Amino acid sequence: MSFPHLNKKTTTLLITAFYPPHHSGGFGLRCRDVAEGLRRRGHSLTILTNRCELRGCREHQNEERTLRLLALRPAGDNPLQQILFDRRELLKVERVVRQVQPRLIYLCHMQNLSNAILPFLAGQPTPLILDDGGSELIYLSRLQKRGLYFYKNAGEPRLKTWLKRLVKTGARLVSGGRIVPDWQWPEGMRVLFNSPSALEHARAQGGFVRNALVIPSGLDIARFPFKAAPRIHTPLKIILPARIKEQKGCLDGILLVDELRRRSVPAQLLIIGEAQSAAYLALLRREVEARRLSGQVDIRTMAGQDEMSRLYREHDFCFFPSSFKTGFSRVPLEAMASGCLVLTYGNEGSREVVQDGATGYLLPEGDVATAAERVHASTLDHAGYLRILSTARRQVEERYSLEDYLQKVEALLSRAGETPS
Repeated sequence: MSFPHLNKKTTTLLITAFYPPHHSGGFGLRCRDVAEGLRRRGHSLTILTNRCELRGCREHQNEERTLRLLALRPAGDNPLQQILFDRRELLKVERVVRQVQPRLIYLCHMQNLSNAILPFLAGQPTPLILDDGGSELIYLSRLQKRGLYFYKNAGEPRLKTWLKRLVKTGARLVSGGRIVPDWQWPEGMRVLFNSPSALEHARAQGGFVRNALVIPSGLDIARFPFKAAPRIHTPLKIILPARIKEQKGCLDGILLVDELRRRSVPAQLLIIGEAQSAAYLALLRREVEARRLSGQVDIRTMAGQDEMSRLYREHDFCFFPSSFKTGFSRVPLEAMASGCLVLTYGNEGSREVVQDGATGYLLPEGDVATAAERVHASTLDHAGYLRILSTARRQVEERYSLEDYLQKVEALLSRAGETPS
């Protein structure tokens, strides 16, 4: 396997799952922003990502230095199947690394790829940077502690221990030494978090944070122009962008609309995102019907950034009721940049972005009644509502621009020994 169009060395090899356009959320978009931004700044960068999972996909024609070769890790715990899968994937990684000869390897969104990739790279001389999207470091740290294929259980029967060793030895042999079942954490690898809360959560969960640093995510502000509505709509309009799963709190959005109705405040809610739980989606639809909110609640599939930019500007409030404690969601920043007032429980890094009463509202988790109070009060104080919108936009411009973020990432790459080609 060779790649004739890669006719020169690259400074950075980015290995990631779900590289856009077929991304799975904000983490994939951030990886894309980093890649495109580094290229604009003169870095020669090659992307190694997974194949498009859609049959007949033709959205990846004529991509420059983007190799869609990897496969997503299959479900199941059969060690033999995992070993054969890992062997195939490591051959691809090894051949790409040999051809492009990167000075640095940048890893992000690794959980859905072969577990054997980081153990393999840990034994290579090329410097590594891991970009944590909220749970990457925790997952990989646990993987290192238990090994690739089996948990390390003290006191288990000798025969079981012997069989495990046999399988591990077989994995090393069948892969030509590429698979490293029991591996050492790469001590020199820098780990990049995009929020202090994500770093502290990883530390509390026992993640390897020795070489970690925080660079808050940046937003391409030009994609999200600001528009302050001359008045709040009647009925008022609420948007809830989220993957449709229980931890994202979409049900609380329905409860919020119901609570506003009790207060004689008419409202419409748009829940928009990928349905990752069919059972939870069915629950939402049942709640809408049971509460007789069919004309007030709309549930749609995930939209692109340009469409989301327009939707933020068309809505008065953005409700962010996620219960995920880690990560750094782009949603509050996008809404704040666009002129859509954010109400949040403070999770996924939003507590570090939203100042209560100044750039949005922080709410006790699950407190829909307080959310309704804040919304109702905003309809009675339009000047205060506009003041929060303008302050929020100014904060995004001053603290969370994409160019500032890229400058800090570029400095990190330079410290790791990379220079533009």
